[in-house]
Amino acid sequence: MLRLLSIAMAAGLVLPLHAVAAEVEVTWHEPDSYKDMQAAESNQERYEKRVMEAFDAKFSELASKLPEDQRLHITVTDVDLAGMVTPREVGGSMQNFRVVENMDYPYMELSYTLYDADGNVLKQVEDERIRGNEVPGQGLSTAERRRGGNLIEYESAMLDRWFRNTFESNEE
Repeated sequence: MLRLLSIAMAAGLVLPLHAVAAEVEVTWHEPDSYKDMQAAESNQERYEKRVMEAFDAKFSELASKLPEDQRLHITVTDVDLAGMVTPREVGGSMQNFRVVENMDYPYMELSYTLYDADGNVLKQVEDERIRGNEVPGQGLSTAERRRGGNLIEYESAMLDRWFRNTFESNEE
């Protein structure tokens, strides 16, 4: 299989992923002032880094849906992750968990600019507030999320909807 992939790449039949996607740049503006990016079970600095990397990957995934000659710049100015970090007794000791209840929707504030290949601004919005009011799921965050397998599951659904409404709804 690896040899087949190597032959296909040599023949120019397989393009690298970044060649078929719009370029995206994410700037995290003053993350220490964000409303809620609190770690539940790990070191705060490592947790923030993992969350920002997960968001970066999500924005890259979304940008892959844009034409390859476009460039998207996003500046994140506030984040409120779904749920609240709450101590719970487990096996006789207290542990922190992120608990998602009825009204604990995620929230993000950002500004973005979409450029064409010549650097012309196609779309620009400042201080857009994105709310995850229709995100499914409640209860303790899943074991997969706590391990980092899907660290931003609720926020990801929110960003999918925002991207679809912002960039895909105007396409013909």
